[in-house]
Amino acid sequence: MLKALVLGYVIAGPIFNLTYNGKEVVRTFACTTHLTYNLTKTRFNLMFQPFQQALFGMNENTHDMRDTLASVKDLMSPIVEEIEGQDEMKRLNEENDYLDNIQGDTKRSEIIAQKYEKSQANHLPKDEEYEMKYREKIETRCEEQLSRGSERCRDMFGDMYNKCYDSVTWFAAWLLCWPMKLTFICNIVQALGGSNICDPEGKIDPGIGEGYATLKGARDKLSGRLDDARIQYKLNIAPSILDLHDASDTAKTVLHKFNERRNFFDSSMRLLKRCLALIFLKVIHSAQQYHDRYLSDIEYDNNYITPYFRKIDARRKARGSMILLPLKKIEKNVLIDSYSVMPSKREKKYFMVQSIKLILEMVTATTIVLLDIILFETLELVRKHGYVKYVQTGHHDVNLNVHGTGIIAKLISSVVRGFNMKKRVKMIISNGECLPLPNKLSNYVLSKIYGMYLAIWIMLFLASYTKRLQRRICNFYYVKREKRRILYLYNETLRRRVGYTRFMKNKVKSLVRQRLLERDMNLWFALKTNSPFWFGWLKFFKCSRLKCLICGESEPRKNSNFHKCTTPGCSFIHCPECWRDVENVCYACADLPESDTDSDDNIHGYDIKSVGVS
Repeated sequence: MLKALVLGYVIAGPIFNLTYNGKEVVRTFACTTHLTYNLTKTRFNLMFQPFQQALFGMNENTHDMRDTLASVKDLMSPIVEEIEGQDEMKRLNEENDYLDNIQGDTKRSEIIAQKYEKSQANHLPKDEEYEMKYREKIETRCEEQLSRGSERCRDMFGDMYNKCYDSVTWFAAWLLCWPMKLTFICNIVQALGGSNICDPEGKIDPGIGEGYATLKGARDKLSGRLDDARIQYKLNIAPSILDLHDASDTAKTVLHKFNERRNFFDSSMRLLKRCLALIFLKVIHSAQQYHDRYLSDIEYDNNYITPYFRKIDARRKARGSMILLPLKKIEKNVLIDSYSVMPSKREKKYFMVQSIKLILEMVTATTIVLLDIILFETLELVRKHGYVKYVQTGHHDVNLNVHGTGIIAKLISSVVRGFNMKKRVKMIISNGECLPLPNKLSNYVLSKIYGMYLAIWIMLFLASYTKRLQRRICNFYYVKREKRRILYLYNETLRRRVGYTRFMKNKVKSLVRQRLLERDMNLWFALKTNSPFWFGWLKFFKCSRLKCLICGESEPRKNSNFHKCTTPGCSFIHCPECWRDVENVCYACADLPESDTDSDDNIHGYDIKSVGVS
């Protein structure tokens, strides 16, 4: 019962403490792994995340590029209007036709249109077509300027004529003012210049149409392709590895596996403790079993010298019959005086065997306790001296400058602007959360465990007295049964006492005939005797000393009163009591008659183990 209680203390104390500290070990490992992963990730983000953000942010920069292209369109609109604009051509043709109608001349707009329609009828390339249109526009504009000059000239002659006519008399005006009506002079430039005065041939740089077509094509390509612009990048994906986990998954997996095993262990320990709680049933069962065997088996636990035993012996002594008290040495190993304070040899042997078993159990429990203490001290050492503060600093500066104010410079600037960055990292982090927090086994638990072992050892020491008490309890309730048992014990002991001498004679003679006595020679005694220089120290141990031939008691090291056989060649000894019991005769070397060998039943009947002792 107490051993079950100790086992419960060991389970609830050091074993559960071991599981808790083991969980701290796993938690520390998982936390440290996660901390290392976070530090590595921070460094990685410092190095590569800005570039990643810049690449993904280029999609937003397309708005700036669109604005830049819109400004390009605004810059090109005057050029487009200059070369392709039809509103000005329409106005110029109307003014030229108006002046031609006034003067009664042929419409110059039709002449110019016919001139360039013939050239455009040949399906010219786009750049030449732009150039022809621009020449047509320049020529029309030149004609318009000449027409405007002629018109102003006529207006001036008309104003001068009116002023002249108003200044003099009508006769003088007729004589003096008539030159003011010579308006044909206003066409002198056209007359002197001829029909090719406004011909732009040779006056416009060649290739202007090609340049304009290229510029317009570039504008259309930029504005058109920007709508379909997509950022394309390629990821170098490593070959997939089966069962690959990152640090976080590994930590979670380790904790999950440990918790599974710990839950299973805790469930097993709880089941075991519940089973130990039922151990008291064994006490009831043992008591009932002792009660039943006490009543059914007359030899069961029937080896006590009781007052009734002494009363029978005193009665026989008064009648002059053979008595048993005092007991022989061999009988003292079997029979127990129920009122003796000192335990018997048999009880001492039981106490020593149980003490050794208890020590082995204590060694097991102590091993578990020491493992728990070692684990706690290790984790406590890590907790006290394993604190580390990490100071992680870094900077990542990228500055791309585009020098220029043109459109291309703006485009490039809008593209590379996302790569301009100043990223700073300054982290102060420690592994304080990852340090183990071990739980120390309390001294109260240790005192309960070893205090209970001390109580068990005391109970083992008192076991001989409690077993006597066990018999006394049954004796109290079953008086007649106890008297019958004591009477049986006395008669059996008396019968064995009568056959004891004959038993020993036959036993020794049988061994002599079979030459088995030579096997009983003590090896340690032989070493001590043959090599006293090397093995003389063996005399301090019982194993090297001779034993009584009858009872097997070892010879004392000092003041020995054992009787050594004086027959030459016989090395056996007898203790004083056995020497008296064998009537001062050494059965090993004496020449005894063969008549005593007729009863093998008696030889085997006197066997110490056959006495009903449990």
